[in-house]
Amino acid sequence: MPDKINIPDQEDILAINERLTADNQRLTAELTAATDLLETAQQQTAAASQRADQLAGRIGPLETAAKVAGEELTRLKAENAQLTAKMADFNTAVAAEVQKLGLRPKAADHKEAPAQTDLTPTQRVLAVKGVGSLAELRPQS
Repeated sequence: MPDKINIPDQEDILAINERLTADNQRLTAELTAATDLLETAQQQTAAASQRADQLAGRIGPLETAAKVAGEELTRLKAENAQLTAKMADFNTAVAAEVQKLGLRPKAADHKEAPAQTDLTPTQRVLAVKGVGSLAELRPQS
């Protein structure tokens, strides 16, 4: 005898239908949630792309400004080196002229007068010499 054919009855079909309907509703809800997440992600991607484009637009002028500043720095360093060399030449020429006049270059160095104007001339000399008394000015023998 042939195998018994298993034909589902009405209750089995209704149970399968209910299960499939529940699965369909669950999957539809998951699909809706996934679609919402996808839309949110696309909006965030569009916003991020727009921000990236804005920032990329700012890079060019900033690079140009940095390049100009670097060139200006290089120019100023070279100018400073030239001025320093000229100042050294000038100082050498002044020292030569001072020496021609018979002055020693170190004799031109002097201490500033004290700011106190109520000092006597002797006190001013002592302050300039950096001593406290006339005895300290005498040569020690």
